[in-house]
Amino acid sequence: MINPLTQQAWIFPEVGGADVLIETQLPVTTPQAGEVLIKVLASGFNPIDTKIRAGLAPIASDNHVPGCDVCGEVVALGDDVAEFALGDLVYGCAGGVKGSSGTLCEYMCADVDLLALMPKAINTAQAAVLPLISITAYEALKRLNIAAGDELLVMGGTGGVGQMAIQLARLKGAKVTATAGSESGLRFIESLGTTAIFHSDATNTATAFNKVLDTHGGESFQAALLVAAPGAQVATINARNTYDLAQAHAKALTIHAVFMLLPLLTGNGRKAHGEFLAWLATEINQGNIQPPTVDEKSPSEVVAVHADYEAGMINTKTAFVI
Repeated sequence: MINPLTQQAWIFPEVGGADVLIETQLPVTTPQAGEVLIKVLASGFNPIDTKIRAGLAPIASDNHVPGCDVCGEVVALGDDVAEFALGDLVYGCAGGVKGSSGTLCEYMCADVDLLALMPKAINTAQAAVLPLISITAYEALKRLNIAAGDELLVMGGTGGVGQMAIQLARLKGAKVTATAGSESGLRFIESLGTTAIFHSDATNTATAFNKVLDTHGGESFQAALLVAAPGAQVATINARNTYDLAQAHAKALTIHAVFMLLPLLTGNGRKAHGEFLAWLATEINQGNIQPPTVDEKSPSEVVAVHADYEAGMINTKTAFVI
């Protein structure tokens, strides 16, 4: 059923460069069983948004609205929804792919399994950039079976996934080393209570790590294979490339490819996302985990944000405040 009201939204009617993004009007849909209607307060930007828009990841949302992460207010309930009430502020990685709406719009329906009450200790823009990076980090550490005493190397500790992985691993008692590409990056990593080294020094370190998380892909993943100890586990969040796996074979490494959007596409495993986000909100409220710095933008700046990211000009998390 379609609500007669319309809403402001930003869409890409065809795949292509950043300039295919346009502002338009779309109908406001009515939540189905197990869904809530969210008044979007902030839409988080992620690199995958540009890949979907460009057609490199052919999984565009049903309405071609970009954006996977959202924070907003529950304004309508579908049948059989008891998890949330009207007026609740929620957050989640709840759309942006086939079978869902994107988040860069005024209203969206979302599966309650993908949502949790947002942390009270932060604002809506900060909450809107947390879900995808945090769930990705959580799933990578889960695949690596991180436990107290593990020696974990995070390739790329200043990015969103990297800084969340550092904090989550430290809560589990792992000894974490993370890489950065600049002096300021090293200082940031050290501020998280973690040993910091330059990317270029990773393969020269005397330590062979039994757990390695690559947050970049490409040369970073190749370096991860080199620095891993025999029998180690290596996880990557970007396996889209051609790699030399000689080191993986020689050292009998276990490789994990992490793609946290899979539950949104298949419908399987969604509830674990919402449960993790509820736990994360508690940890943030208690001061145990710090959210990343956020650059707040107007939705009207979406073309510039996509273009700037693809030009390598964005180094902080970005949220569109609606």
